[in-house]
Amino acid sequence: MQLAERHIIKSDDARFDELDNLAWQSKNLYNAANYIIRQNFLYGWGYLTYNKMASLMKSHPAYQALPAKVSQQIL
Repeated sequence: MQLAERHIIKSDDARFDELDNLAWQSKNLYNAANYIIRQNFLYGWGYLTYNKMASLMKSHPAYQALPAKVSQQIL
């Protein structure tokens, strides 16, 4: 079980724009990786391991938009 903290940041907060942008970029990376995994299943190519997925995504713009540590955690 992972514990998580919830922080409510209102739109008039100075950090809101940066956090909104980071959330948008992380969503894009998750969706891109999910699409690739889904296509592998649909075409019958099997399951992608984390290492294979990481090597495929390293050149993807959504992966490069975030720091490497963050991108690896999202995958």
